[in-house]
Amino acid sequence: MGVNGHELLASGSGQRLERWCGRVILRPETAAVWPWAQGKALPKWDGLYHGNVASGGSWEWRNPLPDASAVRYGNLSFLVKPTASKHLGLFPEQSTNWDWITEVLSANPRAQSPPKILNLFGYTGGSTLAAAAAGAVVTHVDASKAMVSWCSGNARLSGLEESPIRYLVEDSMIFLQREIRRGNRYDAVIMDPPSYGRGRGGELWKLSDHLPLLLEAALSVLSENPLFILLNTYTETLDAEAGSLLKTMSSSLQGEVKTVSLGLTGSKDGKFLPLGKAHRWTP
Repeated sequence: MGVNGHELLASGSGQRLERWCGRVILRPETAAVWPWAQGKALPKWDGLYHGNVASGGSWEWRNPLPDASAVRYGNLSFLVKPTASKHLGLFPEQSTNWDWITEVLSANPRAQSPPKILNLFGYTGGSTLAAAAAGAVVTHVDASKAMVSWCSGNARLSGLEESPIRYLVEDSMIFLQREIRRGNRYDAVIMDPPSYGRGRGGELWKLSDHLPLLLEAALSVLSENPLFILLNTYTETLDAEAGSLLKTMSSSLQGEVKTVSLGLTGSKDGKFLPLGKAHRWTP
């Protein structure tokens, strides 16, 4: 099942061509290292993102996205709009994670109390909404106030405004360390950290430097009978390192780690566009 309102059309030469809410959008994609497929008739773009550096580009529109545009995935709805960083507020390839979260939670009903889920680097809340819709109590953490507000809007649009979701604008690592000190525990932890970012003081933040500490802290806030850990990565080096590191660090919990490829297949060119890995631990 794909995201209703989104379609990857084709990719190549460092770009991806998509249809979002009836508008054709062309934007940079570093994973598309192959040339455009020859002999394929592709629609003209309505929106174009200029610039290869995500934070340094700009949008050009022939036919803009309507205000309050939204896509759907099952019973979940997500607002989409162009951002300064070339994105539109949703990563449709993550839908395989939403399905998995739903399956794990549905297979582990808890009679006494609903499971507590911690979603770090939560962005606009795809995983948060999936967990909440499956009956979990969710703590959604992101350092961006705009993204946390966006998630709250998606929850309202999805009919989940009364669900037990706690929204926090906070640095994920700082929040984890605080929760460890407080003795707060969660039945599952979801982590979708960027490969690179900026700290509070503007310093460059690289996930490769912080991944062991992040995983150690995440494991420290798990309850006695945890349901899962989910970690996403987006570079080849981290893809290989993260799965091995998660397996090693979670060995005391027993269970197993499975790594799943994330991506989308173009409807016009048939090419699979790889968009990261999901590393999943379950008992």
